Amino acid sequence: MARREDDDRTWGMRVTESLLRFFGPASIRRTPPIPPTPEEVARDAALRRSLQRVTRADGHVYLVERED
Repeated sequence: MARREDDDRTWGMRVTESLLRFFGPASIRRTPPIPPTPEEVARDAALRRSLQRVTRADGHVYLVERED
């Protein structure tokens, strides 16, 4: 099949898009979310108590240890 003149996709993009008909888009979970276990909840609480999220002026976000 010949390319249209207004088709500006790269060779790789054309190949990737042609494979979508066989592999399809990424699968999406259709079941309800799995609730976290008590161990995961405790670990999350401990991390939130010991770490603080800091955002720099350029928008970069990182974690630092809390100074209590």
